Amino acid sequence: TGFSDGAGWRVFGTRLADDGRFLYVGQTRDERSEVQIEVALSVAAATLSIGLLAHFWLRARVRYELLPVQRLAERLAAHDPIADGGSLGVAECEELQPMHAAIDTLAARLAHRLAQERAFTAHAAHALRTPLAGIDAQLAVALRESPPALQPRLQRVRSAAGRLQRVVSALLTLFRSGVELRRQTIDPAALVRRLAIDGLTVELAETQAISADPDLLAAALLNLLDNALRNGAQRLVLSTPGRDCLRLHDDGPGVAPERLQQLQAAIAAQTYEGNTGLGLMLADLIARAHGGQLVLPLVEGGFAVELQLG
Repeated sequence: TGFSDGAGWRVFGTRLADDGRFLYVGQTRDERSEVQIEVALSVAAATLSIGLLAHFWLRARVRYELLPVQRLAERLAAHDPIADGGSLGVAECEELQPMHAAIDTLAARLAHRLAQERAFTAHAAHALRTPLAGIDAQLAVALRESPPALQPRLQRVRSAAGRLQRVVSALLTLFRSGVELRRQTIDPAALVRRLAIDGLTVELAETQAISADPDLLAAALLNLLDNALRNGAQRLVLSTPGRDCLRLHDDGPGVAPERLQQLQAAIAAQTYEGNTGLGLMLADLIARAHGGQLVLPLVEGGFAVELQLG
């Protein structure tokens, strides 16, 4: 039996014998509250421990299940659909097989499109270079046979045709190459002698052999030399300040510092349209195809570019 006294005790009694003796046990309300709190804390700790264990187990399980996706991402980062035949192979798990099939289908379409573009480039190269060479030959004959009064005009026409031929050659060479670089050891002096442009004197200083695709490098240099001539330069110094790096510094009027910053930002972000000319864009694309970039250093007098080829 139990009863409460006036002091806040809860008293329980148990009869011990027939003679009427009792054993009394007492407990205050504070003690009861303390016990209840201890029980509640024990339950909360047990629940928290189970929850934490469940959380870490679930997290580890999810990470384990996502491992095939991570490995697929790593394979895709190194995957070349053209060189690898366009196939990723068998998927690690059944759930990833539709993704493999979709990627393989996309790679096959890209390979087909690239083959078409290369075929078009080959035909375009022949279709464009032949008539341009014929125009240049006819203009050369016309210059020899025309009266002196007409020769300056014919010379300007021939120069414009030459620029067109160089631009077409650079574009076709760039699209022909794609990522298929054919690096060779190149002597800059010998290369520049083959790229002479009337009206621009090219001098060599501190040159060393560089490793590059000769066709792409020639296309880049032709356009940069043509840029310098069209912007008022008469003399240009070509040097190799570093490994696989060509520097061209002309004596033209140059550009204002604000304009130079705009050009540098456009090249760094590859936002060429409306910001750079075709010559700088082609040179930068060719440098990036080699694993490098085009740099426009700040110089005193004239204009300078650096072709860093990786």
